[in-house]
Amino acid sequence: MHISKQEKRTILLNSIYNFGASLVSTFISVYLYIYTNSIPMMCLYTIIRIGLYPLFFTLGTKIVKKYPFTFTYTIGLSLITCALIYALTGTSLFEQSPYYVLIAAGMLGCGEGFYWFSANNCNQIISSDETRGRFYVFNSVFGSVAGVCSPLFASLVLGSVDNEMNGYRILLYVIVAVFIFVICVAQSINARSKDKDSSVRKSLKFKNDEKWRAHSMAVFSYGLRDGLGLCTINLLVYRAAGSGGTYSKLQTLFAIIGILAYYSTKRLMNRDHISTTMKFGVVIRIVETLILVYIPTTIGACVYGIMNAFAAAFYDNSFNYLSAQIIGSYQGEMTARVVAKETYLSIGRITSMSFVLLCYFLLPENIYLEVSVTLLSFGPIITERLLLKYKK
Repeated sequence: MHISKQEKRTILLNSIYNFGASLVSTFISVYLYIYTNSIPMMCLYTIIRIGLYPLFFTLGTKIVKKYPFTFTYTIGLSLITCALIYALTGTSLFEQSPYYVLIAAGMLGCGEGFYWFSANNCNQIISSDETRGRFYVFNSVFGSVAGVCSPLFASLVLGSVDNEMNGYRILLYVIVAVFIFVICVAQSINARSKDKDSSVRKSLKFKNDEKWRAHSMAVFSYGLRDGLGLCTINLLVYRAAGSGGTYSKLQTLFAIIGILAYYSTKRLMNRDHISTTMKFGVVIRIVETLILVYIPTTIGACVYGIMNAFAAAFYDNSFNYLSAQIIGSYQGEMTARVVAKETYLSIGRITSMSFVLLCYFLLPENIYLEVSVTLLSFGPIITERLLLKYKK
């Protein structure tokens, strides 16, 4: 079955956003890390950034009762743009104190909270049960194409400047322009909340709903490993690469492999094969993380990146498919259920970063990363067991 025009427009929006967002996630952490020179500080940055998501998810549910999702898309993207402008103009503040980067974390958290609230709900509302598998695969494929373009572009920029920091500033200017363009594209998405009398507070509870309890716990455990990828993993790859230019080239290679990996799942992403793809992805996700931690070299980073491309295609896609199927069964409550899901995902991510910080304070500096990342890398096992129990 072919996907609809609205699904195609949503994929276009997601892809353009992914181009800018991949530059943000890949390079703004490195950009700020150069000023702070502290992985624990960047973990705190990530905790604040992600910790604001649930607040703005909840605020978004109130806004979309009166306005279409285009409104929250626009607010979110505008706030992200303002955060990037602050990162560009606040360099003197960062040099005075690394804690000023936390302001950027707060601004990004507010904007991304609104954006992901809009994107996740639109993905859920616009896709149907019949087309959802294909929608998520094509969304991932085109997102990966954007993911190839962004590090390739970054490597060209970084290779053409004498000073690496000047290269990062040029990239931030480009990202600002991209997000302004994405704001314009967002105006073409025609989607409204289908909730009736749903309540976010009610959706956060699961005492009398075994299926929703399993789903929420699965999302939380997914967030435990996913939280590492928001900051810690990128910085580990950067340190292993040794320079921004090499880092960009590696990211380009990983993105190209990711396209092939996503395309390979196109025919497998359905309820008949979802158990196999999920289990296969879990194994790859665990092994890749351990390789990066215990082989902190360029070779280790390369092996990690290649395996991560396939883990994303099999594990992340399967997770999104299964979660969407469960949420889709709660007709009339989908917006609130999506907010509840994202809230538990944020809690899992925050717990992940907090655990890394805890290990930093309690363990010797030379082993805290190995211990924390190793323990968190097994979260996908719990996610797989819980989600497959209720697959349709």
